Amino acid sequence: MAGEKVLIVEDSLEILSFLADDVLPYHGYQVATATTGEEGRDKLSSEDPDLLLLDLELPDMSGMDILKAAQEDESDIPIILMTAYGSESIAVEAFRLGARDYIIKPFTTEQVIGVLERTLTETRLRREKAELTVSLQRSVEQMTILSAVGKSVVSLMDIEELLSRIVEAGVYVTKAEEGFLLLVDPESNDLYLRAGKNLGSEQTQGFRLKVEDSLAGQVVQAGTPVRRGGKGTGRDFEVKTGYLVKSLLHVPLLLREEVIGVLSLDNQVSDVEFTEEDQYLLSTLADYAAISIENATLYEELRQKMQDLERSQQELIESSKLAAVGTLAAGVAHEFNNLLAAISGHTELGLISDDMDEIKRSLQVVIDTVDRAKKITQNLLTLARRREPRMETMQVSEAVENPLQLIERDLQQSNIELVRRYSEVPLVVCDSGQIAQVSLNLLTNARDAMLPDGGTLTVEIRQDEDDVLVSFSDTGTGIPDNILDELFQPFVTTKGPLGGGEMAGSGLGLSVSYGIVKNHGGTIEVETELNKGSTFTIRLPISDAGPL
Repeated sequence: MAGEKVLIVEDSLEILSFLADDVLPYHGYQVATATTGEEGRDKLSSEDPDLLLLDLELPDMSGMDILKAAQEDESDIPIILMTAYGSESIAVEAFRLGARDYIIKPFTTEQVIGVLERTLTETRLRREKAELTVSLQRSVEQMTILSAVGKSVVSLMDIEELLSRIVEAGVYVTKAEEGFLLLVDPESNDLYLRAGKNLGSEQTQGFRLKVEDSLAGQVVQAGTPVRRGGKGTGRDFEVKTGYLVKSLLHVPLLLREEVIGVLSLDNQVSDVEFTEEDQYLLSTLADYAAISIENATLYEELRQKMQDLERSQQELIESSKLAAVGTLAAGVAHEFNNLLAAISGHTELGLISDDMDEIKRSLQVVIDTVDRAKKITQNLLTLARRREPRMETMQVSEAVENPLQLIERDLQQSNIELVRRYSEVPLVVCDSGQIAQVSLNLLTNARDAMLPDGGTLTVEIRQDEDDVLVSFSDTGTGIPDNILDELFQPFVTTKGPLGGGEMAGSGLGLSVSYGIVKNHGGTIEVETELNKGSTFTIRLPISDAGPL
């Protein structure tokens, strides 16, 4: 391996000609010459040689003086001395001053080339090591940046910020002056600016390119990178109308083999050419950009679907709630008729009576009856009201008693005995309206399971380890094994048909109840035996607030 430049400082024209004209060029070396020490020192600075071949005796100074000067300047250029026979002792001092080797005149071609190759081998190795170190550092820096961008692709959902980071990373790792990302407009098929780095407002304003007549458009059509410009091209390249650059690099954004955009870099002032390594790095960043766009699109679709699902779930809850309230309509109407009859009767009695005590008793009955009607109305409104879930710390018995009081009179008329077994339990965090809805669903199911013969409905509240348990036990017909595994699925019902083939239940109550309790961090469990009854148990986590 040759090609290095050798500076020869020698006052003998014969030796100088031998080395500079014949030996060194033949072996591939570049040559610079000087015949005096002063000229040699000047060319040592101006020619920037890779090696100095130095005569020990020069007409104006000693080669040792040049060695000393090189040592003082901390020069790392290797120096080989040329000395006459018998001057070997001087070579020891020369080595101390930094000389790498020496040759004795007269010398042969093989001796000169051998010494040069030995000396330059070490220099070449040091240079390669330094270049490899710089290259490794640059690679580590590039990989660090790509890794950071990759993590951002996974963690960031803000597509604008992410694409800006990708363009910024492209500019940084390639030392480009400007960068931008263009996407294909599916309607016009134009390219429009989505993110940019170091672009002035004049360039970004209305930045759109036609696919048919632009270099970026060629990338979209061909699906391959375009690299233009740099030193020696002698021309500028047009990015957009009126905007010229010295060099540019466009790479495609590929998503499922379809080009959706272009990631671009340019140098407007510098004529530095973009390399294949730059193209590889930018292509990697373009892949990240395409993944980011797809992730953002999928995330937006998923977010929209989740909103639709939440809306449907809320509508299902409301529908189930109204259906449950609807099952009470007949009983509530009957109850209100009784209340109105009591109010009317005692009002008339008060009007026709002259006994003040009798009038007061009638008015008190009217007041009590009105209070009873107000309480029923409030309970119905609590169950039927549409509102956002509101979690609060409370005693679960409050959410159970509300629907229980609504259905209690209906249970009496259905020959169903109601048994309450309430233990003192810690507080829970819940939405009282939703837990009341679950309770109403389970209460009406228990009632229906015991019709028409009646039975016993036991409502129990107790604590079990870290949960508060609310159980609803009936002595009804039980649940068949063939639907037990699907009991909490939508539209699964154990209720038989009414007249005209209409089903007594929609099959939504238990499904909605399961969803509500699950959203509270709890569970619903069921134990059943045919013709003996069923027990539904709600488990709700205990609040950190402790007991009431």
